[in-house]
Amino acid sequence: MPKKRYVTGGSDGWLRVKRDPTGEIISIPEHLQIDLTTSSGGRDYFTITKGVHRNKKFSVISGNISSQRPEYKSSANLTFSLSRKTLNYRFGSVKAFTWPENPIEIGVHPIQIPDHPHDGGIRYSSITPYAKTWFYLGRGEAIAFQDDRYLHPGRESAGCITVEPAAWNQLYRYLILCRTGDGKTVGNVAVVR
Repeated sequence: MPKKRYVTGGSDGWLRVKRDPTGEIISIPEHLQIDLTTSSGGRDYFTITKGVHRNKKFSVISGNISSQRPEYKSSANLTFSLSRKTLNYRFGSVKAFTWPENPIEIGVHPIQIPDHPHDGGIRYSSITPYAKTWFYLGRGEAIAFQDDRYLHPGRESAGCITVEPAAWNQLYRYLILCRTGDGKTVGNVAVVR
């Protein structure tokens, strides 16, 4: 019988794991719920139960998963104002913007559990260790360069909701623990004028 466990991420919020049976190495976000099936040979074998890799099998060097459940929060409800260039959330307001030539659409967008580390955040790693953790704003899986929109730190935007890097740590720490209960999302963001 599988046991519920939780991913312990590295200093950047990600854990590198091996996909079974292909051996492909990918990164998964911290606090992700998994089902531990077995441990042997110094490795833990598990199935991911939430996020984009849901129902897929992986393994990791023992010692990187925890039996202690994270202090999950309820669904996040954010508001992004295009005109004010602010993102409001439970703990305050941060500067944020989108590209005026290709702004994110007005309306409510789901915020997904992070999918993979994004290299576009590397240049902000000296400001926030979570710079490569971006939250996809949409349903299904993001398809690169096909109007994929994210909530992420940065100083440039291609139409995403882009947050001042110095404000990212607190927002990230809040969002990474939020859950809606659907196994895919951490909440919603309402985009308003």
